[in-house]
Amino acid sequence: MGFEKLSKEELINLVKTLLERVIVLEKGVETLNFKVAELQEENQILKVRKNSSNSSISPSADLFKSNQSLRVKSGLKKGGQPGHIGHTLEMSSTPDEIIYHTPYFCKNCGINLENLPNLSIERRQVIDIPPIIPIYTEHQSVTKICPCGCVCKADFPTHVNGPIQYGSCIESLSAYFSTRQYLPFGRMKECFLDIFGVKICESSIANSITRFAKKGQFAYQKIKDRVLESEVIGSDETGAVINGEKGWYWVWQTPLNTFISFSKSRGFEAVKAMFSANHSPKTIVSDCWAAQLKVNAKTHQICTAHLMRELNYFIETSKEQWAINFKNLLTEALKLKPKIIDYDIPNIERQLIQNRLNKLLHLENYSKIAKLKAFQKRLQKHKEKILPFLFAANIPADNNASERAIRNVKVKQKISGQFVSEQKAIDFAVIRSIIDTAIKNNANIFQCLKLISQITPE
Repeated sequence: MGFEKLSKEELINLVKTLLERVIVLEKGVETLNFKVAELQEENQILKVRKNSSNSSISPSADLFKSNQSLRVKSGLKKGGQPGHIGHTLEMSSTPDEIIYHTPYFCKNCGINLENLPNLSIERRQVIDIPPIIPIYTEHQSVTKICPCGCVCKADFPTHVNGPIQYGSCIESLSAYFSTRQYLPFGRMKECFLDIFGVKICESSIANSITRFAKKGQFAYQKIKDRVLESEVIGSDETGAVINGEKGWYWVWQTPLNTFISFSKSRGFEAVKAMFSANHSPKTIVSDCWAAQLKVNAKTHQICTAHLMRELNYFIETSKEQWAINFKNLLTEALKLKPKIIDYDIPNIERQLIQNRLNKLLHLENYSKIAKLKAFQKRLQKHKEKILPFLFAANIPADNNASERAIRNVKVKQKISGQFVSEQKAIDFAVIRSIIDTAIKNNANIFQCLKLISQITPE
């Protein structure tokens, strides 16, 4: 086109048209650039799959990847460290049986050695378990006639209420095998027959576990009372399948007690079932789940391990400096905690970490990643729940103890499958609470269960 042939007015109109087109193209380029950035972010996220080290996914769900712990290498060699007290197999001073191995004839000349004195004795012991056979105890009720003509018949013990039944040891073993060792009923039936010589059907095993759970109600309530009396309570929850429907297990635990309950709700309804309207715990340690954060506690501590995993994911997907800085801050806080001697005395390092946290949470325009900004916004809302562990010796920095206590629910279901009824799910919660509490108090698990099985139900 020859622009020299255009009039001034035509040139002005052409320039206007070209400018409008440039504006449209610039907007199109801007939209495309935004879309490219969005796709690049999505592509980066797809490259970094979520696993147990950068999310709340359990380690068992990691595919083709060894478990990545949040712990850093200590630099120590594997195995026992200097000063570690080892344990070895020890001989018994009172063996149940002694078998003498005596040389009766000389290997050289053949002379009889039977009447010669012993020069020395070398001892070796073998530990074994004798054959296990069931014991049948028969109870007989005797009837007598008094000279007055009254017929007197002795009562059977209250726990002997049928012509033939299984005893307390079988009942406690059923609870132990099912809830501690997670055996399915079919394998328990096999175990009882092959090892103990006891024929027992799966329905009888199920009934014995339910009876045991009823006997354990007193201990179960006692555990709950002790948890509620504690200054610091850890909490977590996990899903469970009950006869094809979703349910939830909740744990409320302390260093010496574990209380597990079953609920159909993952919401605040389950929390209200634990705490009365007038009860206000001092400190609750939990993940950032809303129902737990609604507990009317004086202090809340959010699990730093969960925060670290989320930060790992942001660092792996976007290399954002804000996420790196936040992770460094939490790492320094965790290293500082064991160094604090007196928590009542002001600590400069502790205050510096608190100041850095405030700055990071209120930093603006540091990233365009929506998920990272949502993470920051969530922590702004709960900023007073991030560092309480630096200001109290008895507040842990993470919620790992609660996760360990609730993980057994997943292990049970992976091995044995779903619970067939809500009552069976509740029975598991009762028995597992007793077992975990026994473990925390260094008690013999089976002996504790055996004591409970000997209780006579009301």
